[in-house]
Amino acid sequence: MRSRVLATIGLVLTIPFGRPAVRAQYTPQTNPESLPNQYPPPLPARRGPAPKIAFALAGEVALPGPLADGAPWVAEGSMFVPVAGGVARVAPAPGATAEIVPQATTPEGDGWVIAFGGTRRFRATAEGLVECEKRSSARKRWKRDWRIIAPNATLAPPLVVGPRLCYPGLDDRVTCVRASNGHRLWSVDLGDRLSRAIAAWPPLGSTPGRASRSDRSVEGEVLLVVPDDGVSLIALDAYDGTRLTSYDLPAAKNVFKSAPFVFAEGRIAVVRKGYKTDEAAVTLLDLVAAPDAKPAGPVPYTSPSPTPASPARR
Repeated sequence: MRSRVLATIGLVLTIPFGRPAVRAQYTPQTNPESLPNQYPPPLPARRGPAPKIAFALAGEVALPGPLADGAPWVAEGSMFVPVAGGVARVAPAPGATAEIVPQATTPEGDGWVIAFGGTRRFRATAEGLVECEKRSSARKRWKRDWRIIAPNATLAPPLVVGPRLCYPGLDDRVTCVRASNGHRLWSVDLGDRLSRAIAAWPPLGSTPGRASRSDRSVEGEVLLVVPDDGVSLIALDAYDGTRLTSYDLPAAKNVFKSAPFVFAEGRIAVVRKGYKTDEAAVTLLDLVAAPDAKPAGPVPYTSPSPTPASPARR
C-alpha cells in the first residue's frame, strides 16, 4: 500500500501544470553587470563594435585657489568655478588664463531635465526616487508617467542619452533605464559613491546627422563619471555599461573635485584640487581613438542591491 501511494505521488509531481516555468535571464551575453528585468534581454542587437578610445591630457589651467563651496557650471563656452576670491571663468583651451568674474550668476533650476521635444521631464531626488512626468497636451500640465524607487540616494540629476535615462547613485552604481517606461537595462558598480553628475560624449552636434540625443540609438555614446574619491575619470560604454578606459590622477595631483563637463568641440574639463589648499586647476582632456586598445571590460560583478524589478506606477 505504501509503495502504491509513493508511486502515485511521484506520478503527480511529474505532470506539468500549465506552461513550464522560464528562468529569468540575469546573465545576458553583453555584460555580466547588465541586469534586465524580463526575458528576452532588453538590450537591442549591437550594430557595430564598442568604442575604442583613450584619454589624452590636453593641459591644465591654473585656478586662483583655494576652491570655494558650490559646484562649477558651464555657460557660453566657458567654465565657471567658485573660488575664494569670487568665480573664476576658464576657457577650455591649453594656455588659457583664469579670470575672476565679480558678478557671475549661478544658474538656477528646479531639478527637472526636459527631453523628447519638451513632452517629458525627469528628475532624481535625495530620497532615492527617479521620476518621469509627461506633459498633457489637453490640460497643458505635467502628469506622473512612472517612478523608480532607487536603492540609495540619487543626488545628481539624471542624464538623457538617446532612448535611455542614466543616473548615478550613492550605491556606487551608474544605472540606465528605458526613458519611456523606467525599465532597467544595465547597472554597474564603480566601487565608490557617486554624488556628482555624469556627462555624455561626444557632444551634441559633433556627429554628422546627429542633432539631438532623442533618437533610438546609443551607438558610440560614452558616459563620463567621476566617483567621489576623485582619483579617476571613468568612461563607460552607454550601450551596456562596459568600462572602456579611465584617466587616473597621479598621487601628486591629488583629486578631482567636480563633475566632468563636455564642450562643443569635444574637450572635457574637470576641476582638480592639489595637495596644498591654494593649489587648484582645471584639467583638460580629450578622448581619442585607440584602434589597438582593448576595452577594459566590465567592472567586477557584485550582487545587485534590492532594486524593484520594474518601476512602481502610482
